[in-house]
Amino acid sequence: MLFKVGLSMQKIKLIGLMLCFLFAGVITARIFFITDSSDIEATNIVYDTLPSITAFNLHSEVVNLSEDLNSGKINVIFVYSLGCNSCISAANKWAEIYALKKNEINFLGLAYSSDREKVRSFVQSFKLDFKHRLIDQHNANKIQVNDWPTILGVDRNNNVLFKFEGSMSTDSLSSYLSSNIQMKK
Repeated sequence: MLFKVGLSMQKIKLIGLMLCFLFAGVITARIFFITDSSDIEATNIVYDTLPSITAFNLHSEVVNLSEDLNSGKINVIFVYSLGCNSCISAANKWAEIYALKKNEINFLGLAYSSDREKVRSFVQSFKLDFKHRLIDQHNANKIQVNDWPTILGVDRNNNVLFKFEGSMSTDSLSSYLSSNIQMKK
């Protein structure tokens, strides 16, 4: 029947192949779009509450992260590595956000490092006037750090509100935090 219309088997195969590529392109574009929007939307997280984390303060004392979380405010935890360019460029942005939001939000920095002096120098040079702790690979794995920096939001009851991974713009993060804080108060 198809041959009477003037379509050869070769043309039918070609049309079928083009439809397959078109369909595959739509799926690929959709996957790319979903992946690309991750800089605006929070990453899915497996845990509901923040796991127990032990870390070192800048005086080499062992502390439990839960002691640093403020039960009266929303807590924002900035997990970073000194070897990460995105983290270093984000430090200026975090200093700006901290200056604007320090009365509403409790900030905490978790440095993936064992070099206390380098972390101290980093904190001082960027004027990051909130608490900083040093964590190891085991504790970074507990909070599922897949990319640097990782930003966690934790409420008064230790529930994880959001998790961002990778670099983010100050404006996007600031507006996201503002809207979440207003909703969670």
